Amino acid sequence: MIKKIILTSFLLSGIVIFGSETSSRNVSPTIEIRYDNFLEKMTPSNSIGMLFNIDEQRFTGFDVNAADNETRILVGWGWTVLGIGTKEYKDFENLDGEDVESQIESVFSFGVKYSILEGMNAGVEYVMVDDPQTSGRDDYLRLAIGVKF
Repeated sequence: MIKKIILTSFLLSGIVIFGSETSSRNVSPTIEIRYDNFLEKMTPSNSIGMLFNIDEQRFTGFDVNAADNETRILVGWGWTVLGIGTKEYKDFENLDGEDVESQIESVFSFGVKYSILEGMNAGVEYVMVDDPQTSGRDDYLRLAIGVKF
């Protein structure tokens, strides 16, 4: 699946780059380095995705993080970014004390994404876990640094 997304990203970016100026593109592949729960630990992960510009202020898209099997749909306006998706949690103990091999849960995120340099951005998001009482996981902050092609 990830190979197909990467191939599609490069094909679409190549078509757009050779067809028009890069600043007026509507489709942009992205790569991000993420630090989930960065206030407690600085364990990095990565994600790939696509952003589709609606106009100069609004965008939509998706991203995928293979390490956690997290997939999100993104919607943004200006600096604001909202995400809705799912994340797989592996090998954990639930609140009843039972060992669970894996569980897929809904995640919701909202935060800011701003441009550092041309084609490079940084973002901070608050990620909410669907049901913290059942899963025993708390909401957390995510720091991300990304490149948009």
